[in-house]
Amino acid sequence: MDHSPTDTQDTAARGRLRLLMHGALIAIIGLLSGFGFVFVILEAISVWPITIDAHAVIPGSERGWRVAHVAGVMNGLMMMIAGLALPHIHATRRAQAWIVWGMVYTGWGNTIFFHCANLSNNRGLSAGITKYGEADWLGTIGYLVGASTIPFTIAALALIGVSALRLLRNR
Repeated sequence: MDHSPTDTQDTAARGRLRLLMHGALIAIIGLLSGFGFVFVILEAISVWPITIDAHAVIPGSERGWRVAHVAGVMNGLMMMIAGLALPHIHATRRAQAWIVWGMVYTGWGNTIFFHCANLSNNRGLSAGITKYGEADWLGTIGYLVGASTIPFTIAALALIGVSALRLLRNR
């Protein structure tokens, strides 16, 4: 079935907006995770001028909150960049759908992974025992969801690259 350029452009516009929306939400979650990072470092819930001593009550680790913070912002930005690239690469409607939904799954899947990993015994690196500890339900969920994003991320980014390469060759 052949689609008109207008249909493809509308699909790109909707995909771009979808990626900008989801990317912004994920980046906001990443930014908010920065509070967990600061609270763990200070061992207190502290947003000036209020400080509440927590002394090891805050779950997660400094490393885990740092990763959730930085990775959340980076995943959100990656999605937003993919969205901004979408109308310029002239990908087919099918490729656009793979890019958009692959990136949406990647962003939310990685958000789940980094937060579950931070709160798990084994950093969410396996559904079994690792050198960091035994698997628990948070680590298992984090691992399964996080690992499942890998093919979607690679496919979406590969489609962006292949579409851009095709445009380069035609110029």
